[in-house]
Amino acid sequence: MSITNVAENMLRKVTLSIDEVEANDILAEDIFSEYRLLAKKDLVLTERIIALLKLRKVDELSVYLPTDSVRIVHDLSVQRSKDYEDLFAPLMDKRDETDEYKEKVSHLFMTTLENVVHELRYGQILKSIQDTAYVRGIFEKVLEKKHRYELLMRLKEWDEYSFVHSFDVFVLGTIFARYLGLMDIETLARGYLFHDIGKVFIPQEILNLKRKLSEDEFDIVKTHTTKGYELLIENGEEDISYLARDHHERFAGQGYPNQLCEDDMCEGVQILQIIDVYSAMTSKRVYHSGYAATDALAVLYRDRHLYNEKFMHNFVECLGIYPVNSVVQLSDNRSAQVELVYDLFPTLPKVKLLDEQKSMILPLNYSVKISKMIDYRTNSFEEIFNLFIEQLIRCDENSLRVYFKKLIDHLHPKEIVLKIFLPAFRILRLLTREIQTDMTKYRNSINILQKLLEEQINILYMDYQHEKTTVLVVETSLRENFFIKLVQSILYIDKIVPFFINPDDDQRISQLMEHCNVNVAYFIEDKLTIDKRVRPMREGTFLYYTLVDIEEILISLVGMSMKRFSFEEKMQERLFSSLKT
Repeated sequence: MSITNVAENMLRKVTLSIDEVEANDILAEDIFSEYRLLAKKDLVLTERIIALLKLRKVDELSVYLPTDSVRIVHDLSVQRSKDYEDLFAPLMDKRDETDEYKEKVSHLFMTTLENVVHELRYGQILKSIQDTAYVRGIFEKVLEKKHRYELLMRLKEWDEYSFVHSFDVFVLGTIFARYLGLMDIETLARGYLFHDIGKVFIPQEILNLKRKLSEDEFDIVKTHTTKGYELLIENGEEDISYLARDHHERFAGQGYPNQLCEDDMCEGVQILQIIDVYSAMTSKRVYHSGYAATDALAVLYRDRHLYNEKFMHNFVECLGIYPVNSVVQLSDNRSAQVELVYDLFPTLPKVKLLDEQKSMILPLNYSVKISKMIDYRTNSFEEIFNLFIEQLIRCDENSLRVYFKKLIDHLHPKEIVLKIFLPAFRILRLLTREIQTDMTKYRNSINILQKLLEEQINILYMDYQHEKTTVLVVETSLRENFFIKLVQSILYIDKIVPFFINPDDDQRISQLMEHCNVNVAYFIEDKLTIDKRVRPMREGTFLYYTLVDIEEILISLVGMSMKRFSFEEKMQERLFSSLKT
């Protein structure tokens, strides 16, 4: 039963002064301060959280109390309810059409802002009501021209996520541009608001996919840049159209659509590139919870060669959220490295003082705070992989999943199989054979790895539109073997569904081959039971492999271009080349 259900049955919702609230009280409503979400409903309060809320000038909270609690007499909502009844009555006079339009725009701003502004993502941004008023003013001024409002509503009605993301980029980008002291912020802000307008030309079935896009689908999505550019020009917005076209360009010509280099992109575009990625990574979707701010920033820093690194440092300072491994200067001029960022209060991390080699948590009263970003120390793939293996050996599933998520980011699905699962399994096997790792722990580690692989297989099966089939002749008892599972994964990635069958009846195997319209069946055995590797049959050919063969084939694929090989071709190539020798 959820906390909310328990509360309805056993507790009473009351509004208390912050001074009446106690540790272990349960929040009955989300807490907002100056339009920013500070804490979520159902949070169990602690002394530290209460102290931080006081620092944020939160005066009262709605909490659940036992129905017999003496503190119920302090409920502020009972006294206040009548006071609000007549408060806004004088304001209900008839409005003209212009006032109604302004109110509609203002309402759109406020309701959308509530969806995106959360301290976990925004840090110090929109800290003051003046900042919120500034952004709101620009938003309302941009939409004074009704064709812009209609254009924005076209995006909202076509794809709600793209609209909210565009608004989020507008807010973050506007505040960041002001932080940098750029000129003509209003024009930039307008460009940021409409940077993704080309999404109205992308089929909704592609925009709403709950899986990774295929290459063909991604090619379609990439057209939103040029189509957005053209749409803005058609609507008289030539001065900002380049932002729609260029926001997916990257340094060294590694972006699209025109593979521009650094010198070809103005500062406004370089800012947008960073903000766009940060917003997309940290935003919540139905099927994706979103990265923590620190993890998103870590990914940006890992790819720092693609962006303006000085702007990245500036953006981190503007947010006030510093990713783990950031080297920073504190307000008392000491140097430190960020060790841990707390989920609820990301602007108050734990840091390690570099000169003194000791750790400290930044104080609640901000008497010592981070004043400057100096550098970011990126963990290499190998370092993260080693941490993943360390947690795997310890059987710490929660921790290894954190590292696994970091490892798979930006990897081709075949690389996930060949660069993570294959070496991880071989390391565990080596530990068992050579170093005599405890067998119970080894089996637990293998089970965790297998569970992770099964999850990936399920994702692959759902993600890829399968175009072909193949026949794998494998004993039932052998089908749970780790290498067989790796083969199954790669076949799914090649858009091939493998049909498994036992090796008992050649006639049934031939019938399945005919049904699947294939002329090859792959026999995989622990050890070969026949002398020949190739058996020509009337319906096709039987090819025979051992598990050692499969492992060697998989190892040979590591480092190859993932898009340029078919696993079936490699299996056949391996067998026939060995026969020639």
